[in-house]
Amino acid sequence: MLRDITPIVFCTTANNWVEVPCAQTPNVSLTRKKQTGSDESLSMEHGMKQQNDFERISTLNILADCWPFFVELAICSKLRYEWLAREVRRLDATVLCLNEVSLSAIERIMADSFVRENYFVSEWGNSSTKESINRTIGKHGCFILSKVPFESLSAFEWSTPATQSNREVIVARVNLCGISTVLCATHSSHRQKQHQKREQQITELKQAVEADAKYGDAKAFFILGDLNVYSNSEDGMIVRNGMLDLWAETHFTGTAPFNDLDPGFTFDSQTNLMIPRYVPGHTRRMRLDRILMREHSLLRPHSKCTIWANESVDPQHPEVFPSDHYGLSIEVARAAAPTVGDPAAAAVLEQHAHEEPERHRRSLYSNTVSVGLHCGWLLGKAVGAI
Repeated sequence: MLRDITPIVFCTTANNWVEVPCAQTPNVSLTRKKQTGSDESLSMEHGMKQQNDFERISTLNILADCWPFFVELAICSKLRYEWLAREVRRLDATVLCLNEVSLSAIERIMADSFVRENYFVSEWGNSSTKESINRTIGKHGCFILSKVPFESLSAFEWSTPATQSNREVIVARVNLCGISTVLCATHSSHRQKQHQKREQQITELKQAVEADAKYGDAKAFFILGDLNVYSNSEDGMIVRNGMLDLWAETHFTGTAPFNDLDPGFTFDSQTNLMIPRYVPGHTRRMRLDRILMREHSLLRPHSKCTIWANESVDPQHPEVFPSDHYGLSIEVARAAAPTVGDPAAAAVLEQHAHEEPERHRRSLYSNTVSVGLHCGWLLGKAVGAI
């Protein structure tokens, strides 16, 4: 079920964020920073703008700040969100899709002058009153920042009992490289055993958006975000839904330099030092987050899909990372012909689909030791000894 929501942009006259109907967003002038690092002035009169050769699409689950105090001791949300506000500037994405965004996180991100000058956004609210314009944020939700105007903007709620979730998908239609493009900022159901529900969610989302008059004729279509793909065996849902996994398409192919077979873990307890601090004893490495593009879209990868937000936020706090997830980013360009998947990448996903789901069970002894050590660390953190 799709419901229309209103784009929001910063108004210098009012010195505040204001609602702008989709039909009026092309008339809003922003100063847009090129991916090359220089500035360009965008004249958006009647939707006319200079088109880049490529556009950057990025996603990150930022890890919400609405957890109990003992979790907050480990994840240091204020420090992380200060980093995120700076990183949005450095990343310089054309469209940035975020998951687990609370109203307090929105306030911090949108206080940054770069965001105010460069982005349309999907939500604005007050963390004190818990009120938001588009009602897309409960404890946390999905959030889109876009340098290009929203031609359409909606919130999608999974409708069937088998797929219902308290997190709405934010669906946006924009123009990238001259191609009408739909992006769905998505946060699927978690827990490994819910793999069938996740596939149903992706299928229902794709079918609903493609059937909607505002989005159905778009020439490129993306589903991106924390899809909670716990096991490689879930890769079959990507193939069955006619989607391309852009990490696989730029790392699992048979052609250099896109054949490095980098596994692309976006949840990695071996390299992200913050994960064991709030999930004691966790040892898993997973590709939870994905950027999926519908096959035969008129956009193509312009560069490798890359990982970002994968280092500590501050050398003085090496155990504090931006999130428990790493982000994904890719540059896309206009395709000369409809994009088809690489056979080698498809073969890897098909092979994964026939594998048994990975099982990670830990003994009672191991869990007890991990929790005991963690409680000691939290106590030291609470009294300032760490």
